[in-house]
Amino acid sequence: MSSEATHVMLYGGSRSGKTFINVRALIVRALAYKSRHAVLRYRFNHIKASIIYDTLPKVMDLCWPEVAEKSHLDKSDWFYTLPNGSEIWFGGLDDKERTEKILGQEYATVFLNECSQISLSARNMAMTRLAQNTPLRLKAYYDCNPPGRSHWTYKLFVEKVDADRRSPLAHPEDYAAMVMNPRDNVANLPAAYFKTLEALPEPQRRRFLFG
Repeated sequence: MSSEATHVMLYGGSRSGKTFINVRALIVRALAYKSRHAVLRYRFNHIKASIIYDTLPKVMDLCWPEVAEKSHLDKSDWFYTLPNGSEIWFGGLDDKERTEKILGQEYATVFLNECSQISLSARNMAMTRLAQNTPLRLKAYYDCNPPGRSHWTYKLFVEKVDADRRSPLAHPEDYAAMVMNPRDNVANLPAAYFKTLEALPEPQRRRFLFG
């Protein structure tokens, strides 16, 4: 994630810590310089429940409790302000009005959460906003439980192929990926959870356990 690649994907099984690490990396960048960042998911209600009220508070309380006390969540426009003035905006791509408002700004980081649910056209539109001029290197973070080889995430990050043109990427080094599975996060998960995953039908077990 600290490489020169602009696009970084964390993919793999369920509850492996992908979202936590992406949010933490985004906060590290936001604390380094005053800047603006976006966290996007297909539905706003999902990002509200999973990141705004769950992952983000956990990251702040565990990593920067003193910063968390001085930060503020705007529940009208749904953005989080850090003490240095950096902003993290949250949005759901299913809400056209909300999406247009968010994509009216430029960002130093764009994080697409659970991007298996996000269309390629929505992803491409979001990338046009990855353009804020700061000392930070522009970064796009992604995470997902792998949806299949026909999805644009597989084309870009595994095959290194342009998902629209089906031709080799002009700059394949600009796309980096790492697999993260639940067993990499065993210290933070109950043992019974693995029994649940192991009992799933084979296609779901391959996706959510083995990533």
